[in-house]
Amino acid sequence: MDVTSGPVWIDGQVVDGTDALVHVMNPSLHYGWGAYEGIRFYPSGTPELTGPLVFRLREHIRRLFNSSRALGMRIPYTEQELIRACADLALRSGLSSGYLRPLVFLRAGAMAVAAQLTDVQVAIGCWAWSGYLPDADKGIRVRTSGWVRSGPAQLPPSIKSTGGYINPSLARLEAVRGGDHEAILLNQAGRVAEASAANVFALLDGVLVTPPVEEGILPGITRDALLDLAADLGVPTQQRPLAPAELRMAEEVLLAGTAMELVAVTTLDGLPVGEGTAGPVFTALRAEFDKAISGQLPAHRDWVTDVTGVLDPVSTSP
Repeated sequence: MDVTSGPVWIDGQVVDGTDALVHVMNPSLHYGWGAYEGIRFYPSGTPELTGPLVFRLREHIRRLFNSSRALGMRIPYTEQELIRACADLALRSGLSSGYLRPLVFLRAGAMAVAAQLTDVQVAIGCWAWSGYLPDADKGIRVRTSGWVRSGPAQLPPSIKSTGGYINPSLARLEAVRGGDHEAILLNQAGRVAEASAANVFALLDGVLVTPPVEEGILPGITRDALLDLAADLGVPTQQRPLAPAELRMAEEVLLAGTAMELVAVTTLDGLPVGEGTAGPVFTALRAEFDKAISGQLPAHRDWVTDVTGVLDPVSTSP
């Protein structure tokens, strides 16, 4: 997918993608000092909302601010200003569905390991989304990675930082090169942490289990939604430490994240999970999730932001 051709919001201005440039000596490029989010938007599935609908926009922007503060970076905009910028960009793009990428990074100038943390820039990209995993609806192949998830005293997994994603990216690269779709990383205690870009759920004796944040995971926004949807469907949930062996015993294993949404793991470490096909709990949750992202669940209508409801009339050209 080409992510360079769409409009980009950068420091309050919308520019053509080809003009959204930073200096090669930018310290964030050298030292990985930055925070970001991945946000999806979708067509409306109800006449009550015009669309596009951005899924859990406010929660994503709030986490962006939290990650930036944890890195010592002060964003020179309010949350509402960035919410409006995201909505504006989605509308200007002309896409009915797509992906938004807010990025907080340091301005070029001085070069140091801990550089000018108060001199911060913000950019937001937007592009059409063609899917994170091929044939994900049929279930995916996953392996337990030899890479260990970085701990809170190293690169805190609870912060969505640019530099911090080298760790899970290495795990996914290993999996893809080995013929699998995705990798699950263990934490430093040898328990299940998360996948490279998703949270992990296992159905054990009818209970949907997921590791708590204290196990060294990103507090996923889709994870949070999935816990609520499970409760709506009467599926018991539990947040507790999860041993790798429990994944092999599970009736179903699911991954949940913004990019991949919700997928079923049908093969783990070369062995079938459950019956080796997407299970009934996944199927029910996926159906509810699809309703949620298109605004068709009245109980969770607050999860979607209708861009036309955020903005005054704006031009649809960059």
